[in-house]
Amino acid sequence: MPADPEDLHRRASALRAEANALANAYQRATWFRFTLVFFPVPFVLVLVRLEIDSWAYYLFGAAYLGFSALLYRWDSRASDKCTAAERAADAAEKAAGVSRA
Repeated sequence: MPADPEDLHRRASALRAEANALANAYQRATWFRFTLVFFPVPFVLVLVRLEIDSWAYYLFGAAYLGFSALLYRWDSRASDKCTAAERAADAAEKAAGVSRA
């Protein structure tokens, strides 16, 4: 049984709205994630630079790299969710015959 065109349009609209909401949430949260990458470890290092021994710089460097890798994975997951939602919306629009303006 073929799907009702009205249902296909409704599904396409719902998926597009979900994709847009995910993209907007991703864009709003991106500045926060990148601030977490570039701010905490260097800021603490600047605050305590006169009080630490030279070997502590290796610890701060490792902490920075580890924290950056963790936040990169977090951002990648959020980006992948947005991409998947966008593809689902595109496929639904194609099935419904809706052109995106």
